Amino acid sequence: MSKFVMGAALVLASLASAPAMAQAPAAAPVNDEVSQKLAECVTTKATAEDKAALAKWVAVEIASTPVTAGAATIDAEKKTAFDKDTAHIFTRLVTVDCVEYTKVLAKSGGAAAFRAAGAAISRLAIRELIATPGVNSAIVRSYVTNLNQDDFRRVMQP
Repeated sequence: MSKFVMGAALVLASLASAPAMAQAPAAAPVNDEVSQKLAECVTTKATAEDKAALAKWVAVEIASTPVTAGAATIDAEKKTAFDKDTAHIFTRLVTVDCVEYTKVLAKSGGAAAFRAAGAAISRLAIRELIATPGVNSAIVRSYVTNLNQDDFRRVMQP
């Protein structure tokens, strides 16, 4: 997998959460630190099964956006099932596996700080999707076979 593709995916994940994060009031320094720890915790505590489910969820979410309309048909019942699976994973990670950080954030009134955990789940899902064996090569192969090599030879000649 190229670093560029991974970087682009991570930037997209960050941008997706940016509007909501920009509207949130500034958190106290302890919230920033603890919300970062919560984000790290949900990332490290996610199981292989969680990661596979998250990869499916993010693929369906991406395919369901207006910009990708018509590129794929998404079964509404499957989308709902993936959404529910992701909600269960997020809930377990935040309320069981990483509860020590969640409790600190809840006591400080930092509901907005939980966005860091949500953004971490989104980034993890995208990373997992891109890291799936064969995905990156299929993405590249899907358009490279259609490139006109003569166009590139002309540009690359001195």
